[in-house]
Amino acid sequence: MQKHISVINIPEISAIYFALLQCGYDYYAVKKDATLVKTIEKFHCAKGVFGDTFFSEVKQNTCEVYPYWPRAAVLETTTFFLDSAHRRFRSFDAYRKQIMFANNISDAERNRDFWKWIEEFPSALCNVLSSQEFQSYLLWENEWIDQQNRLLENDLFHIQKVLSTCAENYASPIQNVSIVLNPIKCAYSADYHITGNQLFFCAGAFQWESVVHEFLHHAVHPLIAEHKEIILQHHREYPDIDASYYLAGDEHGRLNAFEEYLVRKLTALAIGDKLPSDIEPYIRQILSD
Repeated sequence: MQKHISVINIPEISAIYFALLQCGYDYYAVKKDATLVKTIEKFHCAKGVFGDTFFSEVKQNTCEVYPYWPRAAVLETTTFFLDSAHRRFRSFDAYRKQIMFANNISDAERNRDFWKWIEEFPSALCNVLSSQEFQSYLLWENEWIDQQNRLLENDLFHIQKVLSTCAENYASPIQNVSIVLNPIKCAYSADYHITGNQLFFCAGAFQWESVVHEFLHHAVHPLIAEHKEIILQHHREYPDIDASYYLAGDEHGRLNAFEEYLVRKLTALAIGDKLPSDIEPYIRQILSD
């Protein structure tokens, strides 16, 4: 595990939300500090700049709570598959495979229209990245990121301790974690992306419990498969776990629900620096409760 975790920004992801801001994205103001909101509003460009282009089609009607799901998150993912010049995909087949195998995206959300639309992303992204308006915004955002690192120093140190414990005790495949904050992104929207052994936690506001929760999912997921038989011996519903986690109620759904329950329990223990060093006895314990 890396020695130090910090808050960062990724210009390509920043460009996505800057463009969305020009397209009427108003979630930047939800649960945000009034001073921050006023600052962001200063970066509204003249009408028509990026507002009637590719990015206007990010907003869909498949998710009532957050209509920018899943396309905003998918664009974040896409940035990790572009070449260094952002002009083409490094491996479109690998990218397509990841999107098609994502279990939180419906087939309707990745249909023919989606694939026709996503082909335009490299060009649209380059237009934003090269614009003077975005470059001015990015200068401010870089300063904001530096400020977040100073303000969150103690929280970041605590996260580092928790993640190091997980890495040592649970043989997590994730060795590096980056917290990618974007001040425009909705405060209650958080997405993660994995490249190799690195996890990028992308959010609109800092919530250290969410970072730990997401990391724990990837730390314990291999252990869920390893202890599959023990878990499936117990036919039960877990407290406070929504029915949606059980999926179709088959083995996959039952394992998924248990993993969510386990991660929530472990996250609570992590807050008090009480993570169990050996996960197997703990799994048996919570199954018997």
